[in-house]
Amino acid sequence: MLMQAVIWMNLALAFYTYAVFSGRREGLHVKHLVVFGLGLLFDWLGTHQMSLFAARFGKAPEWHNLSGILSLGGMGLHFLLALTATLLGKAAMANRAFHRVSLTIYSLWCIAFVSGAASGMFRMYGKH
Repeated sequence: MLMQAVIWMNLALAFYTYAVFSGRREGLHVKHLVVFGLGLLFDWLGTHQMSLFAARFGKAPEWHNLSGILSLGGMGLHFLLALTATLLGKAAMANRAFHRVSLTIYSLWCIAFVSGAASGMFRMYGKH
């Protein structure tokens, strides 16, 4: 269960990283939406697996739970902004706004990712 969650979260990291930085370099395209959407799916799957693990073996610290939920929500909103702009044919116009918030939301997500990994490792070795 934990290994599966770790795999999902690492896939989310890889897909988000590609979508954010490639999209920033090339502009917002459908391929970035697909990759970003897959990252969001993997993030949700990993978060779900982590929730199941936490229910069985003990919760993560509240600060991590809060940062994880906020960053997942931020990535979801980020994806919806890009999807809406693309569907409305306004991707070029949305590029500025999309990339303005991209690094901020991505950075917050990375903080939640690292804090979860650190929290898990500390718990494994008995250092809360």
